[in-house]
Amino acid sequence: MPFVDNIKNIIRKQLNSFRKATDISSNGACLVLLYHRVTDYETDPQLLCVTPQNFDKQINYLLKLSDEVGLIEHATRDEPNYKEGWCVDDNARAIQVCLAFPENKQLNQKLSTYVSFIKSAWREGKLFNDFNEDLTWKDDATTDGEHIGRALAAFGELINKRKDFENIKGLADKIYKSIKNKKIRWPRVTAQLVLGGKYLYPEDIKKWADKLVKIYRQVNDNNWKWFESKISYDNGRIPMALLTAFEITGDKKYLKIATESLDFLTDLFWDEDKQCLSFPGNKGWIEKDGIRAKFDQQPVEAGSMVEAYNLAYKITDNKKYKKLAKIAFEWYEGRNIRKQKMINEVSGGIYDGFGKKEVNQNQGAEAVLSYLLAVSKVESI
Repeated sequence: MPFVDNIKNIIRKQLNSFRKATDISSNGACLVLLYHRVTDYETDPQLLCVTPQNFDKQINYLLKLSDEVGLIEHATRDEPNYKEGWCVDDNARAIQVCLAFPENKQLNQKLSTYVSFIKSAWREGKLFNDFNEDLTWKDDATTDGEHIGRALAAFGELINKRKDFENIKGLADKIYKSIKNKKIRWPRVTAQLVLGGKYLYPEDIKKWADKLVKIYRQVNDNNWKWFESKISYDNGRIPMALLTAFEITGDKKYLKIATESLDFLTDLFWDEDKQCLSFPGNKGWIEKDGIRAKFDQQPVEAGSMVEAYNLAYKITDNKKYKKLAKIAFEWYEGRNIRKQKMINEVSGGIYDGFGKKEVNQNQGAEAVLSYLLAVSKVESI
């Protein structure tokens, strides 16, 4: 296609001129790569696409953390830490990463392993989470743990996208039955049930979404638009659930609370001086009338906010969410309060977090999973 080739040549010349003008190699500056989507399109006249191979390092690192049992939870620097074992939480997210990168054959060869791990966690009518180095399940199975919601969310997406895995619907039903009529204490678990129910139990979406609305109305006030009196972990997942509920039901109260709470998080996290998002630190989190911990910040926060902003933009067409999704993604690239790049370019891993003075050199599963799931939403960044 001569026209397309001409356009590409013009853009390449412009990029080369820009590189020479900025002399990046000598002044130590960095470029943030912006792209529109991850795809293998043969024609890309605007040069806005990036192929899946650009993230091979991160995918290969995820594979490095995987063995015949499943995905290993932790790493010591960039080496799998077998002593810490495996968990359902991370293997569920690994399923979602496989579905996000269907072109990667090596990754998708591990899909059955991640699914089998979760299958093996179902015993005695409960879904266990942690599997120890000595190949025994840690006796911490609960009927309202967040790992249950994650497993259902992953299974729902898997059944929807891969017909060859429809046979796990029976197990999903058993897991769901174990939690369906329980009094669930945590909004994140409820949020995961909404996300899982999108594909598995759409008839129950309203039930779980209404529960989130009730929780929100019990806690929020003029100055605190949130579901708990403490803002802690994986926060973007909750407004994302209500956005999903709005998509399915059309009930505008879900959209109102979703955007209201997401905007509240944005205002709370925004660092005007550094012009970046600064997420809650796990050494105290953010309390309604008290502490605001800035450290240690974790990659999972950036990832969940990218996903939430992406969905908000898709539903509302409000360009501020498109911009915020890009800013949240740039947290990994160094747009954070420490100006710390969180990607290890050698190993392909993602650092587990950063404190006030140091970077956690360990590169566990959750960190790289959050990055890859954020990348999978990059078409709206």
